[in-house]
Amino acid sequence: MGFYEDLVEKALPLARAKKIKRMCVGINYTMVDVERCGPGLAYTDLGEKKYCCEVGEELSFWKRPVDIVLKGYLSAHPVEVAVGLASINALLNNRKDVLSEAVEGEIFSEIPLGEKDEVLMVGYFASVFERLRGRVKKVWVFDKGFEDPGFGLREVASKAKLAIISASTLVNKSFDSVIEELEGVKEVILMGPSTPLVPEVFRFTPVTWLCGSVVLDAEGLFKRVCEGKGAPAFFKSKVLKKVSLRVKK
Repeated sequence: MGFYEDLVEKALPLARAKKIKRMCVGINYTMVDVERCGPGLAYTDLGEKKYCCEVGEELSFWKRPVDIVLKGYLSAHPVEVAVGLASINALLNNRKDVLSEAVEGEIFSEIPLGEKDEVLMVGYFASVFERLRGRVKKVWVFDKGFEDPGFGLREVASKAKLAIISASTLVNKSFDSVIEELEGVKEVILMGPSTPLVPEVFRFTPVTWLCGSVVLDAEGLFKRVCEGKGAPAFFKSKVLKKVSLRVKK
């Protein structure tokens, strides 16, 4: 069984007898609100395929059983993937027993970094980049729109103390190929609102921290997702709160 299948299997027992209360596929994020549970988020990644992403009438999500909808995460259709992962996160990220061990706020107080350290970033987080720039020797960014660093991911990882991976890699299914290149990096963070807060699934990967979020205002979040807003707006308006969980090996 692969990593993505493990996520589905972990969420399935929590989905029993629950339905989708409401959902929205926004242009930046998808939100799914599960009855008797709460909301979850996932990045909406339509890539270059927006012209063929329409979901046919035969496939619906509203009021559907969650155990059926979340299995769409394993499909090839980008809308099904986003709705599926958002459903998984609704189930997994609202567990009080897990959240009781979470660290609130920014994670960098938990990870000492010095001026001689190098950081690898897969996916660009503007606020994190600005926080680290000048504090460390180098921040390497692997993302579209950035200059080719001239080195492969594995080569940069070999000298990085910290690697930060966007949780959007769970949406475009590049996570497993990225993580293969990071063996030996001391600290590896999976970051973003798409992050499933389920340390036990990541125990056998190089990931050491899960930096995700919990929803403080479901109505406010739903409105902003419908309006096409993204993570900076979610946090600025305080409808989301950043939390981090250590992955115990």
